[in-house]
Amino acid sequence: MEKLGLLEVLKDTLPTLPVPVLFKNMLRRPDGSYEWKLLQWDIYDLVNIFGDKQLPFRIGDHNKRTCATQHDQCSVEPPIKPIQMTFGQFVNKAYESFGNKWLYCDYKYMQEWFTDKPELIESFNWLKFGIGESMGKNGLHSTIWIGSKGAHTDCHRDTYGYNLVAQVYGRKLWLLYPPNNALIPVRIPYEESTVYSRFNIYCLSEEEQCYLMESVPVKPKLIVLEPGDVLFVPNGWWHYVESLDTVNISVNLWGKLETDARARVEEALVQLLISKLARTELQETDVNIDSYYYTRTVENAVIDYKEMEEKKNNERNLEETQEKSSRKRRRADIWTAKELAEEYPDHVELLKDARSDEYTKFLEERRERDTSIRNQGMTENINNAPQFDSFLEDLINALCHPDVINKAANILLERFS
Repeated sequence: MEKLGLLEVLKDTLPTLPVPVLFKNMLRRPDGSYEWKLLQWDIYDLVNIFGDKQLPFRIGDHNKRTCATQHDQCSVEPPIKPIQMTFGQFVNKAYESFGNKWLYCDYKYMQEWFTDKPELIESFNWLKFGIGESMGKNGLHSTIWIGSKGAHTDCHRDTYGYNLVAQVYGRKLWLLYPPNNALIPVRIPYEESTVYSRFNIYCLSEEEQCYLMESVPVKPKLIVLEPGDVLFVPNGWWHYVESLDTVNISVNLWGKLETDARARVEEALVQLLISKLARTELQETDVNIDSYYYTRTVENAVIDYKEMEEKKNNERNLEETQEKSSRKRRRADIWTAKELAEEYPDHVELLKDARSDEYTKFLEERRERDTSIRNQGMTENINNAPQFDSFLEDLINALCHPDVINKAANILLERFS
């Protein structure tokens, strides 16, 4: 295989990788120092840079079921309204343990929240990972995640793009499952491009633990990201993420895929169905918008998809007219994850399947949180939490199941072919 620079290889290869990859030492100079200023700054630097900007932090309890997708093992307390605080105030509360609670300022787009902080936006970029200038020259198109110990992202998979995640401060634990429906996808609560699993990994019930151990046919990956690590998550992979240290910061970028146009058609269909079914019964879903708006959204997504397909066909026809050697050279630039790891062992690592004992320990630790709930007498009758697992939710999740939506999209697009 022809020796190429890793950056050049990743331009074409990264979007095609079907498995997660860990990038190590990609952000370090030969002398060991970090290239990103964001990684050079200590906690005091970060407090000064964030300044007096107020940020919203979600609040959760270390030993309560606050997962929005929870079901009938016990009632789930409604989420506490986010509190506004500066980064410095967050750090102080995090180190004070804040009454056994966790804080999370998650999923905040830099271009929406930090345009007044150019030093922060310019403190990192994604160019070394083959991301083009328009998206990767700085952090403008990235999101930032700031949390305390225990802050977590519920198990879900993304419908658009692939994910590049850089760990900046503290450590984060990632549990990843390959694409499959064994984790029981649900669409309530609804969040565009996010398909949640029905399981609350953070605080497992006994039934959930048994199911994950015995009924999920795929082996997960389990990894702890350290500062400077960058994780590639392919499209469709389930992932649960938990902060392990007192203060935790990460940034990520969603890369675009050719399949996104098709995925947007499917997501528009989901939006349309939820807007019809959840108009009055599920006010918390924030979809009380004229459903005709979503009908137009579906139509626009179909048009965009057809235009994308036509563009791809034109490019394919043009490629067929090129010289054979040129086509061969292009294909040679697409590497497998195994080839990357073998060719660049100092920078690319394949993730191993979690060992049975490692996975069992992980699940048992999260099972203990649920046991703590029950020992404190916090369980209540399911009737006290009718918003969870109601028939309406079952109906929505059935109609919005990925298999159903995929079939509906196929039929719809065939009519426009």
